Amino acid sequence: MKLLKFKLPQFNTLTIIFSIILLVTAMTWIVPSGAYDRVPTDGREVVVPGTYHAVAANPQGVFDVLKAPITGFENTALVIAFLLIIGGVLAVIEKTGAITAGIKEASHFFGRKPQFKFLFIPMGILIFSLCGATFGMCEENLIFIPILIPLALSLGYDSAIGTAIPFVGAGVGFAAAFTNPFTVGIAQGIAQVPLYSGLGYRLIIWSVCTLVVIAFLMLYARKITKDPTKSLTYEYDQAKRKELGMQSEGQKITTRQKWVLLAFGLGMIGLVCGVLKPQLCDFIKGFTGLDLMSLLKLEEGGWYITEIAALFLGLGFVSAILGGLSMGEFTDSFFDGVRGMASIAITLCFAQAIVLIAQNGQILDTLLNFMSKGISKLHPIFASWAAMLLQTIIDFFIPSGSSKAVLTMPILAPLADLIGITRQTMVLAFQLGGSWLNMIFPTDPVTIAAIGFANIAFSKWLKWLAPLLIVMYLLSFAALIPPYFMKW
Repeated sequence: MKLLKFKLPQFNTLTIIFSIILLVTAMTWIVPSGAYDRVPTDGREVVVPGTYHAVAANPQGVFDVLKAPITGFENTALVIAFLLIIGGVLAVIEKTGAITAGIKEASHFFGRKPQFKFLFIPMGILIFSLCGATFGMCEENLIFIPILIPLALSLGYDSAIGTAIPFVGAGVGFAAAFTNPFTVGIAQGIAQVPLYSGLGYRLIIWSVCTLVVIAFLMLYARKITKDPTKSLTYEYDQAKRKELGMQSEGQKITTRQKWVLLAFGLGMIGLVCGVLKPQLCDFIKGFTGLDLMSLLKLEEGGWYITEIAALFLGLGFVSAILGGLSMGEFTDSFFDGVRGMASIAITLCFAQAIVLIAQNGQILDTLLNFMSKGISKLHPIFASWAAMLLQTIIDFFIPSGSSKAVLTMPILAPLADLIGITRQTMVLAFQLGGSWLNMIFPTDPVTIAAIGFANIAFSKWLKWLAPLLIVMYLLSFAALIPPYFMKW
């Protein structure tokens, strides 16, 4: 916890993003432009190994930089719409008083049974880590942050804990996943190894990494319980507690509020079922022989942002009716919630500008080609480490796990054959190197949204998580050593 003694400048997130935009723009003038050929495969543009070639330079000028955030808005429109609807609907639910009343009820429960309070952090991390490890929970965890922040505050913790349980919990599961279809599934398919093979070793890695995150947050929770002023969000939490009325007993939960909370709970069950629709239908078909996909004429694939946002929008209308809100109260609270998300939405646009400038400047494939050539000259274990670090660099520009897979795995999988490691090991290097720093990279829209909910300055978030991420990288380096000797 005390690995970092220096003080980072307290710049806000947007200032840091502006600085990175300038740096990446300068790189487009210095780094040679190049590209790989790509071919459509299973609906994705997959890189063709050995086809790297120089292309005409396209350094980004002032007008290109000014246009990038606008294009970034286009590229993240679904995520932004998702966030605005979440903000609006949660404000409606909060207007009914159900959230505050429910949090107080939960707080009273933990007060009467303090032995269960100890389970709040480990159980929360375990649940979200499983979601990240199995079906690749990512954007979905944003829904739970505004709910868990007040619950964490009511239990004597802070907004950082309320943010970290869903965000870091799902993040560790995503990085150390054992069946994540967006990383393990796609990468193994491209590398031509059996789907979800190596499950046992991945389960060990996931278990160790999840336990480390639990220990990290438990130690932090103990520190801020003893001295709340050491909290990452101390000033913000003081105001938040007053806003939520947690310092007074208030009235008991009403019947209407119970109905609203029940509707919210059913909505969350619907969300999980929607996301896992293909797996659930396959399970039911295998167990009972009933083909629900055909019977109910369901579309292929699980829910994503559009469907989840639609579910939440419907939940907002239902909550307003059950909570007894007038149409004026519903619309006023909904738009108050939308306005509260505006700064996060604009920040997302500028964060996307970083990615667009790098892509338009044709420098990503050059970095990939340069580093993949360097990897081929190393000892197999060091080569697997270098491949992991390559994924980290690419991750800054392409946070999406599936996009990194189709860009890098066609090149790295054959390279594994030449340097003496298995393709399974190369998939593991891709998986571990391409996800850890998503928790702090400003180019990841989920990160920007997550810390925006708790009003945490990027520099504070970076300093707080840095010790945990250093440990995760050390564990990742260690995890890549046994496969070389096992020929895994």
